[in-house]
Amino acid sequence: MEDAKISPQLKKSLQELGIVNPEVLTTKQASSYLTQVKNIPTATKTLEVWRFLSKGPAYKKISRRCYYTVAWLDQWARGVEVKIFDPTQNSRRAA
Repeated sequence: MEDAKISPQLKKSLQELGIVNPEVLTTKQASSYLTQVKNIPTATKTLEVWRFLSKGPAYKKISRRCYYTVAWLDQWARGVEVKIFDPTQNSRRAA
């Protein structure tokens, strides 16, 4: 992802998360990005389990370390449905 393709708002969000290069995000940074920018609560451990199960966003492995890109996280996030529980819409009735 080139700097020209990153909106100023996204660039600011990345800087607030300590992400300098949108092409190289650690698992912790990817977790923060998904949770805070994309509003998809994702723990670092969840990303680790998904890698083991061959699920989740694409990543690249260099030596023992795994890295994500903002583009890959965005692409994966477009297909995620986040369900929000609303207790006022609960179909179960109180006894």
